[in-house]
Amino acid sequence: MKNVSFDYLFFFYIAKIVRKKGTSNAIKIETLKRMVKLIVKKELSQRQRTILELYFVRKLKYFQIAQVLNISKSTVSRTKKRAFNTIYRILKYYEFT
Repeated sequence: MKNVSFDYLFFFYIAKIVRKKGTSNAIKIETLKRMVKLIVKKELSQRQRTILELYFVRKLKYFQIAQVLNISKSTVSRTKKRAFNTIYRILKYYEFT
């Protein structure tokens, strides 16, 4: 995925970790963004990356993604949830204080 911004992913899902820890430090947030991009690139499957790109960057709905990838809507939902869980599982050990 070339030049794909995962800012949507960061702000909609991962930012809750920062709020939970009570920090608003811009440097820590930028570090977290880089970490999310690296996790997406290195730890997620190609299907998970594709679904995240279609959902957050191209702003397609589940049924549209399902049509594009020729899979069921529930598969799209489950794959997206697994991707989030992977990202969260890795980031939850990062210290924000």
